Amino acid sequence: MTDLLLAVRGLSVQQGHRQAFRGVSFDLRAGQALGVAGANGAGKSALLRALVGGLRAVEGDVRINGRLPTHALSRTPTAYFAGEATLPGFARAAAWGSLGTGEVVTPERRRIRTLPRSARQLLGLRTELGRHPLALVILDEPWEGLDPDAARWLNATLEAKRDRGAAVVVSSRRLEDLAGICDKYLFLTPYAPLLFNAQQIDPQGRVDARRLSDVFDAIRSDPTAALTWPRAHPP
Repeated sequence: MTDLLLAVRGLSVQQGHRQAFRGVSFDLRAGQALGVAGANGAGKSALLRALVGGLRAVEGDVRINGRLPTHALSRTPTAYFAGEATLPGFARAAAWGSLGTGEVVTPERRRIRTLPRSARQLLGLRTELGRHPLALVILDEPWEGLDPDAARWLNATLEAKRDRGAAVVVSSRRLEDLAGICDKYLFLTPYAPLLFNAQQIDPQGRVDARRLSDVFDAIRSDPTAALTWPRAHPP
């Protein structure tokens, strides 16, 4: 893996009079996955929107293949999904599901707004992830509303996209969703963003939900914990 696909440098974003997050920096190469974790209101959704140019930075910048998002996304096949609430409720599910690929991902002819939440979420994910090839995948809380079978499908699909060379950014408020599928973990905290490689959390790179929770609890109680992990917290 040598291709730097996503570079974020000192990124700070403000929403209204409130600072959503500040000082986020990371690199993501083709074939790598980044998990974004944090409490409600930590800025996860704002960060992912900023990555695709939906929010303007007050400091720092984002580069996708060396270009600003507004110029890069037309050249870089990207899947971005911010949840079932962002789907157009008036559209018919079958018609929406065929966008991008020309293939019908669901035979459902009802309007999207009449579908159960879980069906809307899965429709959006299948539509975005069904396009190929994909160089960049950015998903905001994609496990929300999914049943166990759909969650397993999502995990397998994200791993397959990553293994085929896509860079993946995925957020969740539930650490167990992110555990084990990411190469890097970004924790958005009130004092600073903290970035870990999987090997920093577990020397073998096998990050389970308990281990990820331990890191999250440690850095919330003591900001300096990031400097001593994992030496001070052996498995």
